[in-house]
Amino acid sequence: MKGTERYLSFIIERSHITAVEIAHSPKGKTLTAAGSFESGINFDDPEVFSETGAQSREKAFVKEVQAFIKRIGAGAHFFSFGLNSRMAMVQAVPIEQSLTDEEFALHLEWEVKNFFPDATPEQYVVLPYALVNDDGAPGDRAMIIALKKSFANFLNNVSAQLHGSLHIVDVDQFCAESCLTYSFPHIAAKRTVVVGVDEETLDLSLLVNGRNADIRTVAWDGQDFGRIDQYARAQRADVIYLHGRIVNQRLADQLKAATPYPVELSDPFRKVALPSTIKDIDVIKANRQEYTAAVGLAVRDE
Repeated sequence: MKGTERYLSFIIERSHITAVEIAHSPKGKTLTAAGSFESGINFDDPEVFSETGAQSREKAFVKEVQAFIKRIGAGAHFFSFGLNSRMAMVQAVPIEQSLTDEEFALHLEWEVKNFFPDATPEQYVVLPYALVNDDGAPGDRAMIIALKKSFANFLNNVSAQLHGSLHIVDVDQFCAESCLTYSFPHIAAKRTVVVGVDEETLDLSLLVNGRNADIRTVAWDGQDFGRIDQYARAQRADVIYLHGRIVNQRLADQLKAATPYPVELSDPFRKVALPSTIKDIDVIKANRQEYTAAVGLAVRDE
């Protein structure tokens, strides 16, 4: 890398949008802007994925983002989006390693058809991710992410109207994992359970040798920390890392009382420079766990 380029990532959680802009330079990564806002669009509403009314939704969202960008002082032209598990199909499936590329493509179509019986595979962008096995070696399962093409077009059009280009679309839990492996490279030697927490759900995943071996989303009542402990036990965890908008030290302490495993709070800015001149820097620091997934997406330049 010869110069400096900025990347702005958005994590969409229903109507709540969390964003981080990070400058990439030969000297490293630097936070240049961050914040959040409430959108007038509920992105968990299935209507968001319809082509009907898409143009008006695009215009409305672009106006919201433009006002937000102006408020936080961002200036990136590469835009990435992290989506929750209600916005995309996220499904682990067994895969025969002997399949040819053509057979594998047909198998993916079959899996999507099973998940969405009334849909056709042509309506979806389908991305497979290989999962490692329990020892961290290539396994016989894959994670399939399927996103409606109509919504992929929505994000692409929004990026163009913001005078930039769509860079990466990913699932928010994978973005958080990227942040942790970037910020804490030593976890590559551990069995790390990553827990994303909101008011209604837990995103639970396992990293073995720094690579994903399992992921699932479960309902949560905000009090049953035993669900996290049970998952950690089943996965023979070495450590649990927490992230999310409502995560704080009090919540971490509650989990520590419910599990024998070490519990750590994510620190997305551990390897990202934080200039004191950034607007609302003290608020950003105080709520750093909310920015984990956004940072994990914004540090990626591939």
